[in-house]
Amino acid sequence: MGQLSDNPFWGYSLVHYSRPEVASVCLELQDNADANVNLVLLCCWLGSIGEVLSAEDLDEAEKVIRDWNEQVVKPLRQIRRFLQSESASGADRERLFEVKQLELKAEWVVQSKLFDWWQEKDDTLVNRSAAAGPDDKRQQKNLNLYLSRIGGKPVNSGSPLIWPVAPAKIKN
Repeated sequence: MGQLSDNPFWGYSLVHYSRPEVASVCLELQDNADANVNLVLLCCWLGSIGEVLSAEDLDEAEKVIRDWNEQVVKPLRQIRRFLQSESASGADRERLFEVKQLELKAEWVVQSKLFDWWQEKDDTLVNRSAAAGPDDKRQQKNLNLYLSRIGGKPVNSGSPLIWPVAPAKIKN
């Protein structure tokens, strides 16, 4: 999982997700609108490097990760939530930590698949991401396209998900 320099999307996601309120907004979208958090983060990241997604792009992205998400990520999430709901003894806390680590690795695979897919579509991606300036309008546009497809409420420019930061400023 240490190949962050090879996947700026993963580096962006780790930093963005740790920002105030981002995790809670993502998890609320996941629980209430059945949003895929990795697709939410993809919308943010691509917008931050000046990319605008189309409905066809989102169809492709969902297809690229569908099997891995259904067969690996969701079951691990269910196991983690089950363990969290149990009264945590020492052994249960250790199991929970192990499952969280597996879930994080599974999310990394999903993001790697998405990054590879987008890079194949646009081989100038890595060069552009280092040179791009912040673009919150494109982030908002990408997010709202995705959210409209899943029946979620649109975000405004004040959403914690909108992060006008140049990706080059993110240290991997």
